[in-house]
Amino acid sequence: MAALTAASRAEIALWHLYISPRRTLTADEVAKVVDLVLTELKAHDHPLMVFAHNDKPRAGGGANHLHLLLGHVSPQTFRALDMRHHAPRLHKVMALAAYLIEGEAVPSRWQKSVIEALRADGNGHVADWLIDELGVVPVIDAPRMTDSMRRAAQAVDFPLPRFQSELKRLWKSSATEAEFASFLGRNNVAVKPGNAPRVIAFHHPQLFVGALHRILRQEVSVAYHEAQRRIPRLLHADEGNPLDAASSDASAEVLKPSDADRRARLDLQKRIDAIERPLARLKTERLSLIYQPGRTGSGEPISPDEIAIRIHRLARAESILEKAISLLCQDAGWMVRPELDLMQAAGKIVTSAAEDIPPNIEIAQRGEVEDVRVSDWSP
Repeated sequence: MAALTAASRAEIALWHLYISPRRTLTADEVAKVVDLVLTELKAHDHPLMVFAHNDKPRAGGGANHLHLLLGHVSPQTFRALDMRHHAPRLHKVMALAAYLIEGEAVPSRWQKSVIEALRADGNGHVADWLIDELGVVPVIDAPRMTDSMRRAAQAVDFPLPRFQSELKRLWKSSATEAEFASFLGRNNVAVKPGNAPRVIAFHHPQLFVGALHRILRQEVSVAYHEAQRRIPRLLHADEGNPLDAASSDASAEVLKPSDADRRARLDLQKRIDAIERPLARLKTERLSLIYQPGRTGSGEPISPDEIAIRIHRLARAESILEKAISLLCQDAGWMVRPELDLMQAAGKIVTSAAEDIPPNIEIAQRGEVEDVRVSDWSP
């Protein structure tokens, strides 16, 4: 605060930046992301606090938010940060971090500016990747909530962002139908058919509070079919098949997840993390082979055929790991099964799916799966 006073006309004390990775980052990965942000903002001599919370199942099933509290004024130079056009600049940083750490592109409304800035910084390969994955003008999913929804919720004092976040967390953490009923009851929200086929809508007595597929960021039919399987009585409560009174009227304390349930969910997330880490390494290695084939790291030139074979093997290994994560999320029984059983089952599913691929598309031969190692096991 002394630095803030000394700086001329500075009115902002701190910037709060949060980063939402798809998986839990290691300490080295956190340091890399933070360094990318500080380099872009020229803020290495500014006060900084970095923290993340790991005390609960992650909202939406994604990785923990990484929070950065960044002082606006440097106590060394007494100069304020230049935060002009900070949003597209930070989107450029996140595009670079996604390429280096996760291997999955995220659309941005500033895509054109991000691509131009990446090329200017000598990261043309990352710009090429974004264009290949998303196009020059990416399609951005419809927002979970509109401005009019936010204003309407504020007018009746309804916590709309918190409601949608908690609903997504419950869905991704395999909550029971009774838990959903209790949650909706506490918020005075009902499930109703939407204004289009297969749309599942949530309504407060005074306002619309969201559609399931938009809150989950899923294709509408996927969300609909999963809801039919998981919460059938809630969906058809207005058709003469309501929830039992014991389920719908039970107190929040009775239906609230127990400590054992929370531990089980956290254990599930740890198992998913153990698969997501090598999965991300495979993705980033494959991207390096595609967009920077001359920088393989071995020191010896690799022929185009060898590169193609390795890319196909990496892609197949990625498919197996992604299917293993899907099996963990869909069936709690896999929590007590050995990792080798999980990977073999995932590999069989991937192989059967590959049989439907047209013959003009080259794929790796069966059995040629990249050797992906996680602590204490390998497929």
